[in-house]
Amino acid sequence: MGMFLIEFVGCFGAKVKNISYKTIERFFDKRLDWLSINYQIIKTRLSKNVILIADESTISKSGKATHNLGYFYSGVQGRGIKGIQVLSFALLDVDSRRSYPILTKQLKQSKKKNKPKKKNNKAGRPQGSKNKNSADIRLTGLFIVVSWYLKIILKAIKVPTLRYFVYDGAFGNNIGIQVAKRSNLHLISKLKKNSKLYLKFDGEQKTRGRRRIYGEQIDYDNLDKKYLKETQTKDDIELKFYQIKAIHKKITGAINIVIVVTTKLSTNQKTHRIIFSTDLNQDYKQIIDYYSLRFQIEFNFRDSKQYFAMEDFMNNVTYILHTKSGFTKYSVNDMKSLFRAEKYTREVLKLYGGKVDDILINEAIRRVSAFSLIHGDVA
Repeated sequence: MGMFLIEFVGCFGAKVKNISYKTIERFFDKRLDWLSINYQIIKTRLSKNVILIADESTISKSGKATHNLGYFYSGVQGRGIKGIQVLSFALLDVDSRRSYPILTKQLKQSKKKNKPKKKNNKAGRPQGSKNKNSADIRLTGLFIVVSWYLKIILKAIKVPTLRYFVYDGAFGNNIGIQVAKRSNLHLISKLKKNSKLYLKFDGEQKTRGRRRIYGEQIDYDNLDKKYLKETQTKDDIELKFYQIKAIHKKITGAINIVIVVTTKLSTNQKTHRIIFSTDLNQDYKQIIDYYSLRFQIEFNFRDSKQYFAMEDFMNNVTYILHTKSGFTKYSVNDMKSLFRAEKYTREVLKLYGGKVDDILINEAIRRVSAFSLIHGDVA
């Protein structure tokens, strides 16, 4: 993969002498299919155990000229900041526990339309209203964008074993679940702590009237021991893992939830978090593991900002920003090691005279770069 990137970029090391900065700018001005390019680079590195993850990242910007500049919420600062926001999708190899970005797109700031509410003075349900199937819910905002790009990604890449889509708590609702289901994927996400979940009613039904669906409401402070799967204790912290098939009044169908109860033994303080999967047969360990691996995409954002100046560019044209953000997602220390190894190897060989053969020195570059590679198999 490293050799391909060196030839693909073509403007690092000794080759930079023959390329002007305008040539590099024209390269970024092209409309490139980064989804196909990225997938062709990484597909040989992927195992059969792959999941799809996605997340947004807010990039602070000043000035007025950057395309789609607005105010977006920043999780780091805990408030809305002036800048842009990008949505990134990545394939995550569970075996190597490594995230490979495949698509990055800029998001627009949503404009809220203040529609006047119709006053209904009559109590009860409006006359003539009909029941609606919650599975046919209309997508809005971010859910439309994610659903659109999910279909594009699944059409472009062919991974038969790809079954799970992992997103943060923003998709912990019925509309988020429907986005994944419409792409034939299982969703793994997080619910709010105060979510009202119920057991499915399994008692005797009445002979007349509507069949009862909801059973006992789940009490997070008094969970039944029959649902306890594992207990872990480390120092002063105790973790208990419960797995339950539950239902929610605003979610279509049952969901497979894992409740992680954390207790500080010295003070007996308790807190909990709820992770769920739409795959009812999935093991609780795998649900927790897959949701934890979602954080790997944050390292991609960090590398883009820290090493390839994701926060230090300005564009007033949409496609240029998409091109640059697509390129910067491959900004890792291993690439820097490969480019430096090429330059050092060429300079050393020139000391002995003779023409430098690009084909013959590939093995030498690989061996030189191996000293500083974080992942030894990248070259």
